[in-house]
Amino acid sequence: MAADENRWVADATLPILVFQEVHMGIDPTVLACIDATAAEFASFQELLQRWIERANTEAWQGQAAAEADALWAALCFHVTERGGLAGDFIGRGADRWPANPQAVSDSAVETWAGYAEAVGHPMLRARLHHLVWEARKRFPHARKAIEDYTEAVPRFLSMSDRSAGRCRASDCLGFAYDLAVRLSARDLELTAKQAMISFVRELLDDPQEAAPGLVLEILKKLVGRHASDAAVQALLSRATSIHGGDVPIVIELLQLRIAGTQDQQERAALQRQIVEALLTDAERFPGFVRVDRLNAAAIAARDYGLEDLFDDARVRMQAIAPDQLGMESFHFEFPVRRAEIEEYSRKVLGQAQTLGQAFSALASLPAPSGTREAAQEHAKRLASEGLLSSFIPSIRINAAGPVPVAEARVHTAADDENEWHVTAMMITSVYVHHLLETVGDRFDPTAAQLAHLFTADPIITGIRAAKLAHAFRYYWSGEYDAALAIALPRIEGILRETLRYHRIPIVQPPQGDSRGRVTLLTTLIDRMTDAGMHADWQAFLRLLLVDSEGGLNLRNSELHDLSDTETAPQTVALVLLAALYVTAHAHQAAAPACGIGKEQQRG
Repeated sequence: MAADENRWVADATLPILVFQEVHMGIDPTVLACIDATAAEFASFQELLQRWIERANTEAWQGQAAAEADALWAALCFHVTERGGLAGDFIGRGADRWPANPQAVSDSAVETWAGYAEAVGHPMLRARLHHLVWEARKRFPHARKAIEDYTEAVPRFLSMSDRSAGRCRASDCLGFAYDLAVRLSARDLELTAKQAMISFVRELLDDPQEAAPGLVLEILKKLVGRHASDAAVQALLSRATSIHGGDVPIVIELLQLRIAGTQDQQERAALQRQIVEALLTDAERFPGFVRVDRLNAAAIAARDYGLEDLFDDARVRMQAIAPDQLGMESFHFEFPVRRAEIEEYSRKVLGQAQTLGQAFSALASLPAPSGTREAAQEHAKRLASEGLLSSFIPSIRINAAGPVPVAEARVHTAADDENEWHVTAMMITSVYVHHLLETVGDRFDPTAAQLAHLFTADPIITGIRAAKLAHAFRYYWSGEYDAALAIALPRIEGILRETLRYHRIPIVQPPQGDSRGRVTLLTTLIDRMTDAGMHADWQAFLRLLLVDSEGGLNLRNSELHDLSDTETAPQTVALVLLAALYVTAHAHQAAAPACGIGKEQQRG
């Protein structure tokens, strides 16, 4: 008995460790103020605005000011796409508050923890508990955050502003669910899931005010982890039926339903329903918007393997005439004095005594598209001005289809550079046209004389030179379409043979199902600098001939008959100038003792 008593005494003297959070004191004045300010709010942004005004009015000092600032900072944190919290509070002191909760000071975290237990509004309590969890990973705070987010739902639903209240209730459920998933807290996840299902049912049962956006937002979260859940699938089916007139919403709901079924027949039926909804929706719109909707239908049909609907969408799209697109043309005029043009011609051609010298002078000009440095400077200036076009996505359309050529995207610095280059080309084309007209008037060469001048075997054979000569003769006789059609292929041929002469690969052997081929114009232009041609002229040829994003794309527009506009002589002048440039380089390589190359070297 004595031994047992001694053992009991010994056990009783063992230390007992008790882990307990110790919160700093809470200033009752600050607590009363935050409770009064947060009695009812529609968003954290609204509450933040009120608290800033209140804190500035009260002008607290010492510990009260520190607590007020900690609450201010807490309201500046927002939920990131990954579910965490990030802050943007600058602070009223010398040091900026950190954006990462884990970098926040211990005293601020303890203030959050203390107020999380004391404030009245459950949404504010939840945010403070959430912040303490993010800052120090204290699990009890995470559970309390989830519980308080859930408790806040009925409070928001009772707000006088039903729309704002339902939005905040949806936010609370989403925060609770996401946090439970991150914690791998299965019980809390299921509780939040059930609350979300009940909330969606209430939204769908509301006959007065539909909320398809909220329904979709919550169902997206549920489908992420519970796609095949019977209750979730039932809600998706019911939501599809109720919101059948809202095509964008219905399409997303159908896509969520597809994610939840493995039955191939059901998946195929849902996919067909999506495409048919897109086709039906397109009929409600005119012009380009209709093209955009039909384009979306065609892409979906193609991706789903629905060939009949793919063809249907494309046939409907191509039935829209260019003048039905609702697009506007903008014309810009810039004054050019005749005396200025003639003075420029005298400066360029004043020393030319022969046709070869005149062509050499033209081939020696700077690239009409200007320098890359100047274009970059222009783009930087636009960026510094913060133009609205830099933030609005836009889309290019091939009116010959009509069909969008790419997905919508925002304007980039590269786009601004291209626009500057193209504008420079258009202005320079006026001068180039006058230069070529002057050459024609002064020398009036025959086709035979031109062919002899252009020939540079083996790069420019007699036949190729004769064809290029005809292009110039057509140009000088005012037959611009013929000149353009003949000159464009000659540029490609001369470039190809120049690269061949310089032992730069221009052939692609067959590989698998791909047939062997000769390198086409875009790649030939990419290799121009390898043959010693200037990078500015390379950029000019790319914009002039093959760039479909921001350039003139003349090779494709002309040879594939994609343009319905009259051929401008200034545009043809740019093409002929490009032909002279590549011809001059062919002469430098293959026939340096004669022709344009000789004259250019002398210059």
